[in-house]
Amino acid sequence: MTGLRTHPAIVLVHPPLADPTQPYPSLPTLAGWLDAHGIATRVVDLNVEAAHWLWDAARVEALATRMSERILALDAMDALDFESQRELAALGAARSAMKAVLSADPSPIDVFRDRERFYDPLAYSWARLRSDALFEALSAAHFPFRYGWNHVVHHTVPWSFDLLATYARERLGPFDGLYDGFARCLSADVRLVGISIVFPSQFPEAVALAGALRRLRPDVLLLFGGPALHQVAVHMTPAEQRRLLEHVDALGIFEGEKTLEALAGLLESLPPDGPERAAALKTVPNLISRGAGDSLDTVQAGPRWTLDVRESPAPRFDDLDLDAYLAPERTLLYAPTRGCYWGKCSFCYYGLAETATATYREIAPEVAAAQLEALCQKHDTRHVYLSCDVLSPSYAVRFADALLARDLRITWSSDLKIEKYFTPERCERLKAAGLAAAAFGIESGSDRILSLIRKGTDRDTLTRVNRAFAAAGIATEWMTFTDHPTENVDEALETVAWIDAEKAHVSLFIVGRFGLERGSAIAQNPAAYGIDQVYFARGDDLRLYAQYTETVPSRSADDTARIDADVNRISAEFALHPYPWAGANSTHHTLLHLARFGPDAFKTHFQRAGDLRHALPRPPKTTLKGLEKRLRYDLDATLETEAHFTRAYLDRSLYSTVKGSGGLVAPLSLEDYQEAARAVPHARPVAR
Repeated sequence: MTGLRTHPAIVLVHPPLADPTQPYPSLPTLAGWLDAHGIATRVVDLNVEAAHWLWDAARVEALATRMSERILALDAMDALDFESQRELAALGAARSAMKAVLSADPSPIDVFRDRERFYDPLAYSWARLRSDALFEALSAAHFPFRYGWNHVVHHTVPWSFDLLATYARERLGPFDGLYDGFARCLSADVRLVGISIVFPSQFPEAVALAGALRRLRPDVLLLFGGPALHQVAVHMTPAEQRRLLEHVDALGIFEGEKTLEALAGLLESLPPDGPERAAALKTVPNLISRGAGDSLDTVQAGPRWTLDVRESPAPRFDDLDLDAYLAPERTLLYAPTRGCYWGKCSFCYYGLAETATATYREIAPEVAAAQLEALCQKHDTRHVYLSCDVLSPSYAVRFADALLARDLRITWSSDLKIEKYFTPERCERLKAAGLAAAAFGIESGSDRILSLIRKGTDRDTLTRVNRAFAAAGIATEWMTFTDHPTENVDEALETVAWIDAEKAHVSLFIVGRFGLERGSAIAQNPAAYGIDQVYFARGDDLRLYAQYTETVPSRSADDTARIDADVNRISAEFALHPYPWAGANSTHHTLLHLARFGPDAFKTHFQRAGDLRHALPRPPKTTLKGLEKRLRYDLDATLETEAHFTRAYLDRSLYSTVKGSGGLVAPLSLEDYQEAARAVPHARPVAR
């Protein structure tokens, strides 16, 4: 267990599952603040440790054995209920993946951290596929849950409070031993553990980690914080917040610098319980905790506090083994700004705010350049991702000038909003200062939709400025989406056709599908955007997945198929891959490939491996009977039953509404699913 060599009172943890290729900046940023205020803190990245944990040879063998034994047990039964049918089908389908993992030599971790193999298109592609194969096997072995670097989900229903509690209490996840080991390694001096939930994929594992700490270190003050936690907790009722407080002592919302600083001052004198404890915690800025009353829904919030970023010290990455991340070259993530200078886009809900985005603030570019220079020298790296909502155009250029003034030779990337301010000359200055890639929120090729989004620009400007970046040699990564409320099929196809027309000037792109964010402008005023009603599934206690109906009928399945076909046709000309791999927007692996092979890397480099890059070689047989035997059950029939059930069930449970305690809800929940699944006939073995 790394990151526990000294004995500070505060330990901050980045839990699984998230991008394992680079260190996320939030906890090093908090550690830098606390250090500057004389408070000893340790940062631990359990997410990257989870990557090494999963690929440990003994654990890979144990996973294969677990799969084999479960397959044999299910296949030996005289009849299977629907959930057992689904489990056996998942296990059967994952057998080839498990064998590919067993035969992986070198392992993906070794490939990703080796410079020569990393930049070999076939070796990289196979390592990526084997990493995906491990998660396929892991998901089958831990049915009904599914895992990936950006998701931890139940196969059908959203996370309810009860499902999260069961997941932690019954230790259903794959990292139980990792969390126990972490808890046991904590020094007796540790008084507070803060668990940062940056992404929704970290929620279940954060709760599981908190459960391990409660079992093994009940004396420690536990805190949830982070952007994903904030966006959930800040909109909850007191009763809902109390459900989260069943797992921890407090919830940190908004920015956490003063929260942790104030808690550090209380640790020696904080009473274990009672009104004095509640009174002390109520003084802590940006903290939600249990109130002093007897009511189960009594919670209290400390005073609101917002950071003046001009006072920000440099982040501290010293606790992290930067060579442990799944990449051959180190990188640092650094945030010279917070919030969004524009803050008007209809769909956006991002960061530590109640709605839209946080107030825009900047560290002086000269200070930021000096901090980055010191960090890059200290940690022996020249790769930097500016991890901000967005840089204002003038700040981006002033920051570039500050880098040039210091002759700081780094390669960096960032998200930018296209504005007329970015003239060809200014793009050249950005390139000269080391900007290798810029991710643009292009959104739509329809000027009507851009106006409805309140993007503050038009298609002509987006085209012209993007070309200026590309002409300067800066890779451009387009972020677009379809299905914005009221968008018609022709407008969606217009976006795709525009990407096709501009592909010579685009290094990467993504065409996503609109999702309604709870704190967005659309959610605050849905009628203005043609939305009739907004609702959630009954089981979605975290309110992560807003559903809605439109006054204009939704497009047909045939329309969606036309759009998807056009996207797939254009995508075939690029080597596009999912997060966090090379070929996804704004990832470390993508930046490394762009820096090495240029802006056309994803149109040329991976294509050198030909069709071999799309599939792994056939794995050898194993000695594990469950991975090899012909099964008695007809898995194809199960998959057909499953597909039919899912279509019918989701039509009823997710795309229709009933009256709930807080208004209209979709029936989808674990209890509703289990009732529907019980109605599916049992399956029996087939004659062979």
